[in-house]
Amino acid sequence: MKQNQIEINGSQLTIFTKKTPVFIRIVLTLMLTISALFPLAATFFVLIYGDGPHIGIAFSFALCWGIGFYLLRITLWNSVGREILTLSPTMITYIADYRLFKDGRQEISTADLEAEIIYEGDPNKPVGRLRLKNRTISIETVIQTTIAELEEIKNALENSEFHSRNP
Repeated sequence: MKQNQIEINGSQLTIFTKKTPVFIRIVLTLMLTISALFPLAATFFVLIYGDGPHIGIAFSFALCWGIGFYLLRITLWNSVGREILTLSPTMITYIADYRLFKDGRQEISTADLEAEIIYEGDPNKPVGRLRLKNRTISIETVIQTTIAELEEIKNALENSEFHSRNP
């Protein structure tokens, strides 16, 4: 299985997720489909064989489609998710990209910026996440990446023209 991949392209650092096994993605997609179709089927049967429309139909749509939206996010993140760090001379912007939509936008000033590695996982397979912090704000990436790749990002941030230690 392919390891996490980091792409450094000009002023953007992109960390890609590792795709989950196909079986898990199929199960998630099946659950998503069921949660989307269940309220439609329930509405059909209530209108045909029941007493007519009532508040339970609206509740079933809200509940099932809410669960479906959450499952869609999980499915997309595990299939095509990535984290994008956009560097500028004064700010770094973090965005979680699910391909169909973007979420979790955060910004941090580059003044007094520190990049550190959060070590996680098994000592035999060293992985971690990146934390960017300054005096007031901290941003942590979600995707676990190899320590070597995180060191590469950390060095790119520290040695770039975007890194500023001026208050």
